[in-house]
Order: sequence, then structure tokens, then C-alpha cells
Amino acid sequence: MGRGQAPPPRLIIMANRRGLRNPRALRETGEAYLYLLPAFFIMSLFTFYPFINALLMSFQDVRVVARVDGQLVPFHRTFVGLANFQVLFNDRHFIQALTQTSIYVVVSVPLTLVLALLLATALNQGLRLRPFYRLAFFIPYITPVVALAMVWTWIYHDRVGLLNYLLGLVGISRIRWLNDPSFAIPAITVFNVLRFVGYQALILLAGMQNIDRTYYEAARVDGASPVRAWQHITVPLLTPQLFFVFLISLMGAYRIFDEVYILFAGGAGPLGSARTLVFYLVDQAFNNFRFGRAAAASVVLFGIIFVLALFQITVTQRKVHYDQ
Repeated sequence: MGRGQAPPPRLIIMANRRGLRNPRALRETGEAYLYLLPAFFIMSLFTFYPFINALLMSFQDVRVVARVDGQLVPFHRTFVGLANFQVLFNDRHFIQALTQTSIYVVVSVPLTLVLALLLATALNQGLRLRPFYRLAFFIPYITPVVALAMVWTWIYHDRVGLLNYLLGLVGISRIRWLNDPSFAIPAITVFNVLRFVGYQALILLAGMQNIDRTYYEAARVDGASPVRAWQHITVPLLTPQLFFVFLISLMGAYRIFDEVYILFAGGAGPLGSARTLVFYLVDQAFNNFRFGRAAAASVVLFGIIFVLALFQITVTQRKVHYDQ
């Protein structure tokens, strides 16, 4: 075998087998798995086990207390097959939750991403007091959602709310943000867009600052305008960050719950206009004690997120460009 030539695959396999028989290699491999054991234990306890248990419960009728052979049995389970899923898709409240959650995702995710991209572009222009702006836009993300939602309940207040006051200055009549079914989802959308736009903008800003400046210098020599340079250099080289932000925001949007629960005082909004999938799941499990139906709803939610994430990974990745 000459210099510079790769060894045949058979020699690589034999070398790997000899490495596995090496006591030192075995010891190092064992130590590596030992270090991973705590993380695997935590993931098994809080991720794998709950998922498997929920999957099994989705095919069962779970009763808090059931009488079996004359005795009371707590959390009795009876296999019912696909009955929970059949009931689920015939439940108008579940269909309403699914529809409203999908509307929220379709509107909020692209809107937040576009605003974050524009905000990151503005922050990347060498503005004065740029650290102050970064902190100001990042504070809503790190603020506890409970405190943030309590503030927004006053902003959305019908009579003394700041938002209605500002709208009144331009001649727009008061809007019943939290009491009108038509404005429940828009109210949640505005709340979360302003909450997450700063976080996403900082991620995109970090990606912009890592782009080699020679690209822009070459574009300037060729006579490209700043807008065309942004369109043909910044955006294509920012696709890894755009893909990451879009994926995590998509998965997070389907799991929205805290904002709904706090803004609408533990309810689902007027006429259920703010009911989301996770809110429906929690309501079925802990208010109505229909654990099997709640587990079926969680499986449906997992399936939606999994399919969308798989679609993004397989399709969108083709347009992701990594700068070498």
C-alpha cells in the first residue's frame, strides 16, 4: 500500500476489533459510558419513561379509583385499543384546540423569525449603545413567564390598559383583548412574539458577526448595494442559525400553555377561544381525570411535532449553507 493511500475497509475493521480487545481501550470506553450514565438516568426518568407510559396509557382507560372484584383499586387500567383516539377526534374541544394551536403556530413562528432577522440586521450596523439594546431585547426572554404574563394582563386591560390607551391616541376604540373571542389568539401571539423576538435576534446577530467580511468587500467592489449584499450574502450564510431558530420556535409554539393559563386566569378564554393542545391535555388529565384521553392527546401532539421536525430536517437542510 503506497503512501497517501487509505487502508482497505477490511484492515480498518480488523484494527477496530483489535482496539476493542485492547484492555486500555475497553477501560476508556467503559469510563466514557460511566460519565454518560447520570445523564442517561435523568433522561430515562424524566423523558423516556414518561413517554412510554403516556403511549401505553393512550390505549387504556385509566380510572383514579375502580371497583374490581368488590375491592377499590387505585389507578386501575383497562385496555381499550384505539377508543381514546376515536373519542378524541370526535371531541369538538380537541378539534378547536388543534385548529387554534395551528393558527397560532402559522402566524407567530414566521412573524417572530422575520422580526428577529430585521432586528438582528439593525443591531449589526454598529449602532451606539448596542449592548444596551441587546440587554433590553433579551430581558423579556429571561423574565419568568408568570411575571411577564401578569404585566401583560394589565397591558391588555379593557379600561385602564396601556395598549388600549395607545390605540385611543390614534382614534381606535377600545378592544376587549382578553374578553373577546376574536382577539384571544392575537393577544397570545403579540405576547409571545415580543417575548421571543429578542432571543432569536441575538442568535441571528451572533451568526451575522461570524460571517467573513471579505464577502462584503468583494460585493462592494462589484458594485452590489447593501440590500443585495444582505440578500445574497447575509441570508444564505445565516441559514444554519435561521434553521435552528425556526425549528426550536416551531416545537415550542405547539407546547404553549403557561401564557394561556395566566392571561385568562386559568381558563381557556371566552368560548374556549384560547384553548390550545397542551391546555386541552392538562384540562382532561387534572380537571376531568380522563388520563387515557389526555395521554392520547399527548401522543397526537408528539406526532405533530415529530413530523414537522422531520420535514424540516430532511427538506429545509438542503437550503442550509455552512461557511467553511
